[in-house]
Amino acid sequence: MVRRYRLDEVAIIKEGKIVPRKKYFTNVGVPLITAGNLKKLMQDGDIEQLPKVNITFKKHFKCAPVPAKTIILTKANLKDKNKYIYQCETEICIANDIVAIIPNETIILSDYLLHFLRWYQINKEWHHLYHISIDIPMIDIQHRKVQILNKIQLLLKNKESLITAVEGLPQHFDNFSMQIENHSNSLHHGFNQAQHIYNIMLHKIFKGELK
Repeated sequence: MVRRYRLDEVAIIKEGKIVPRKKYFTNVGVPLITAGNLKKLMQDGDIEQLPKVNITFKKHFKCAPVPAKTIILTKANLKDKNKYIYQCETEICIANDIVAIIPNETIILSDYLLHFLRWYQINKEWHHLYHISIDIPMIDIQHRKVQILNKIQLLLKNKESLITAVEGLPQHFDNFSMQIENHSNSLHHGFNQAQHIYNIMLHKIFKGELK
């Protein structure tokens, strides 16, 4: 069974707060994500390198902590095809240029919502998020679809390292250089195909064409 919801019926949509003063930052604390460092975080995934705030002092400043499995986006540039969308693995704080979506996982899995937001074309400002309609199947069906999408995404995430490893093989050996080049070309083609399959699956799943 599939039921249609508005996004704010199945998730809390939360705005970030103004970045606190430097005296509230610490070496051990809750990572603070701004629009500026979100891109870097998505590229290298090293959340430990981000500035951290001590939220035990939250009575002295406004902070916006959000739990693990929250999905965050930049408020600006949501109309871009390559908009920045990140799923938190731990508790974080978000700055005033970030908006967080905290899913009710009894209705919609965080991973399912993440893939939906990557597929959905947001043609308005971030406030439009409240009014997005989404068709949501039962949790077990979401789980099966997410497993496939996650496997493809993991493969694509490792694209650069795999291609670099192949291209870095000792090509100065004449007997192998042609084979390595052919293998590298095949990898590029394979990853392009994987991205194409991922895009098709997103469309079919969220258009209700894939049961």
